[in-house]
Amino acid sequence: MEFGWSRTEIAFATSLFTLTQALLNPALGKMIDNRGAKQVLIPTYFIFGLLLAALPLLVAELWHLYVIFIAIGVVAGGCSAIPYLRFASAWFNKRRGLALGITMAGGGLGYTYVAPLTRYMIDNHGWRSGYFALAAIVILIAIPIIWLVIKNQPADMGLLPDNSPQKIDEPSEDKTEAQIPLAEVIKNTTLWKLYVVFALMTFCLYGLMFQFVPMLEGRGMDSTAAAFAFSSIGTTMVFARIGIGYLLDKIYAPRLATICILISAAGVAILAMGATGPLVYLAALLLGFSIGAELDLLAYLITKYFGLGSFGMIYGFLFSAFLIGVTTGGPLFAASYDMFGSYINILMIATGLLLVSAFLMIRLPRYEM
Repeated sequence: MEFGWSRTEIAFATSLFTLTQALLNPALGKMIDNRGAKQVLIPTYFIFGLLLAALPLLVAELWHLYVIFIAIGVVAGGCSAIPYLRFASAWFNKRRGLALGITMAGGGLGYTYVAPLTRYMIDNHGWRSGYFALAAIVILIAIPIIWLVIKNQPADMGLLPDNSPQKIDEPSEDKTEAQIPLAEVIKNTTLWKLYVVFALMTFCLYGLMFQFVPMLEGRGMDSTAAAFAFSSIGTTMVFARIGIGYLLDKIYAPRLATICILISAAGVAILAMGATGPLVYLAALLLGFSIGAELDLLAYLITKYFGLGSFGMIYGFLFSAFLIGVTTGGPLFAASYDMFGSYINILMIATGLLLVSAFLMIRLPRYEM
């Protein structure tokens, strides 16, 4: 390593980024509600791109790395799923679930080119070039597309949600929805049920994802087979996001979400029984259903229980549950292995936690379809 830093020291930068994002996402979400997705996307993307380019130029000490990662965490909410899901929710009503699913599936496709591109740049031109390439994508490609293509709401083009024409003096549905103060939102028990459900889900599913390949290698699978099994989760995620998004417009969302959680619990249970061989691929496919659907489900449920007026703020608040689960899951799964010499115990606990999540989900109050 060029700077001589340990993996633990470098990983702490990621923790600082995650904590900063979790704390500031509600404020950025509220800014999106007030100013519009496009008005937040462009400046945050620009700052994000500059920070990516600055990282290889300015980082010489470990604290430099920490400062830049904290700065990235400040603007990350404006570059994340929040503005895009807010945008898709404003544009679609009857087909909102499908729109959210396609939106998130598109984000997943980014992995198909970002990893190979950065690996090519690093292997041929050094690690700094990887950051420069990412900064160029953000500033030179993403921002112009956002500027030219995105319109905050249908009214900006004389349309109603679902692209229906509207009269010039007819108000958009989005503009008529009142915002809910955060002090009132946090008193809502539905909000906290959703918070617990998604924190538990992400802890279990992403904790397992981070340890998936090492776990299979420890069970005797060669690295290529383990990597292929892991990639099948990603493939399922893309299709699950679109398919579940489509079903959200047809089926009561908490019921559909409960089914998805139970499917993933079955996948974890299979692995908890020490599965190897073909059963591993079955478990991977089952896991992909929930991992691919959690953010779509969260966005859809927010629009149904709280409306669009404060969507960004509420999504930003609930997204911190996702970040907590992601941040704690991997280390605790690894710690369980170090303590017991196996992942069986933590997998059994994860299966139980997913069943608790499913119970809480199906107990959510009904909303108008």
